[in-house]
Amino acid sequence: MVIEYFLEWIETAPVAKRVEAASALVRAYLRNDISNEEREDVEAALTTLLEDPAPSVRVALAQTFGARKQSPRHIISALASDTLDVSIIALSQSPVLHDMELIEFIETSEVDNQIAIACRPWLSEKVVTSICNSAHQDACMAVLMNSVAIVTQDNLHTIAQRFGTITDIRLMLLNRNDLAAETRLILIDKLGEALYGLVSSKGWMQVGRAKKVINEACDKASIAFVATASNEDVTHLVRNMIESGKITVSYLLRAVCMGNITLVARAFSELSGVKFTRVEAILTKDRKSAFKALYDRAGLPKSAFIIFHTAISSWRRILSSGISVNHARLPYLVTREVLESYTGQKDHVVDDLILLLRKLSAETARESSRIKAAEIASRAPVEVAEAHIQSDVEEAVALEEIRLEEIQTVTDALVAEASLEVLSNTEPDLAEVQPIMPSNPSVPSVGIHGFVDAEVIHDDYINVSQAIMNSAMAKAA
Repeated sequence: MVIEYFLEWIETAPVAKRVEAASALVRAYLRNDISNEEREDVEAALTTLLEDPAPSVRVALAQTFGARKQSPRHIISALASDTLDVSIIALSQSPVLHDMELIEFIETSEVDNQIAIACRPWLSEKVVTSICNSAHQDACMAVLMNSVAIVTQDNLHTIAQRFGTITDIRLMLLNRNDLAAETRLILIDKLGEALYGLVSSKGWMQVGRAKKVINEACDKASIAFVATASNEDVTHLVRNMIESGKITVSYLLRAVCMGNITLVARAFSELSGVKFTRVEAILTKDRKSAFKALYDRAGLPKSAFIIFHTAISSWRRILSSGISVNHARLPYLVTREVLESYTGQKDHVVDDLILLLRKLSAETARESSRIKAAEIASRAPVEVAEAHIQSDVEEAVALEEIRLEEIQTVTDALVAEASLEVLSNTEPDLAEVQPIMPSNPSVPSVGIHGFVDAEVIHDDYINVSQAIMNSAMAKAA
């Protein structure tokens, strides 16, 4: 009887009242103390509200049902297919939707609905995989930000392949600790693609030149990255690069010149089918014939053999010599030695490799110079300070010596002048001093004990000295 009255009332009730009534009906449906018959009547009334022309009524239904497991499936499915302001509530919260339904929404629905699904508090692996494989980039970002979503390495790899050129996604991937080495390697190339798109769109560089420069930079970055990977990861990385066609003669030569012999050995092992330990032994020892057989078996151009052999031999010789050389300078020494010693027969392959070597030699020379300059700059403040201190000390000492010499000169002049004055003043009284001196100048004055009268001489010396000092002080004043 109440439901019949409600259905009559709802047709003329204002929107605000209908919203309140919708929420009240949902709460009544979710109660445990109503009979099955009453629940069926309430469910029928709720079903009629799905056709209410006011979206706010349907929003109230979706919000009140929320994450309740007792929600009627057909009502939630209808709400999930409603307009965006209604559907995103049902898709993001309701647990009654099956994985296949969610996958269908992902594949056919709008971006906002995909994001709503990606933000759900529980997601199965199938749904996550569907989002990574077919959803919009914003939905993929949402699933990466969802802490409860279990995103596998394969899913991360898929996202990197699809959206690695997008800065925000690339940074989110790189910040993850569970990102596989293969995925990180892909992100290097994706960064190159993003840079190429930016440079070409801005017209900062000629298109062909920009592509070549960026590709070379990506090769250099990938070789440096592989050098930090584990042995197991290096094997997978090399296999993937061979399958994708990234391992070329130029790439391997760059790896040799950069000193990543492990990458080169893995590549030779995979290309030739020879065990890695055997390849390592061949590269470690200076056995040209064995390396020639390995090189030919790997299918590399015969005309470039001498270049590879010279580069590897140069590395081996420098490292085994025990010479202390800056690590950053080693690639420059290797490339320079290869360029100076190569006299083989040239063709288009070798021409490209020689050009690459010249570029590498220039790059490594600049890098070596930058490091050397940084070392000089790091110790320059200390050396300059020490030099300044030493200079200041020497200057102070010199000035002090000059000052002392001037003082001594003045003092000597004053003493000499004072001495003459004292002697001239005491000359009339020499008779009084006569008793001190013996009558015979060769015979000294003798006291009562038979010694020279030292006390008399000392007193006379004090009197003369005091007179000299008084005169000197008077002159100085």
